Amino acid sequence: MDVVTRQGELQVAADAVVDSLGLKQSLAEFGEPVRVGSSALGLMVRRDVDITVVCPALDMATHEAVVKLGGELARHQRVGKVLFRNDTGDWNVDAKYPDGFYLGVGCRSAHGLEWNVDIWFVDEPARQPDLEHVRTLPGRLTDETREAILGIKEAWAERPEYGKSVSSYDIYTAVLDKGVRTPEEFEGWRSV
Repeated sequence: MDVVTRQGELQVAADAVVDSLGLKQSLAEFGEPVRVGSSALGLMVRRDVDITVVCPALDMATHEAVVKLGGELARHQRVGKVLFRNDTGDWNVDAKYPDGFYLGVGCRSAHGLEWNVDIWFVDEPARQPDLEHVRTLPGRLTDETREAILGIKEAWAERPEYGKSVSSYDIYTAVLDKGVRTPEEFEGWRSV
């Protein structure tokens, strides 16, 4: 099966996971939920969904509501774990990113496959890079660049540095801005 076909299947499965957890409805209560990352861009190689919720404020009421939602998700029959993180004020460890609350959900699809769902709640959307990416990247993607990105991401998906020192956005930049098309070319681009 080619990378584009696999991506399409992952996309359908991602939508089903989001629906089965009732996330569209529950997240809309906080503000504007926006699917971001590879599942928004049609560039999936792993069972991972990213959602950023733009909230009016990250006040105590929002904090408590996010914790409550985490508890509700933890009781869902397909959810095995929920991680809450307060990344506001002194707890925000990366000044490049806005303050936020985070829920990391480990769950299974109706077919028993493991999925990760990462949900960020922010009140400064202009500072959130993933929201910028879903606005600026889709118009730059062609069939050729999409296939190149998927091929490189698939080659890197299981490497320990992927998601740490190498991000999906690094791959997007290499392909869209530097003309990289293969995993080998990406390796060479990284070493420059």
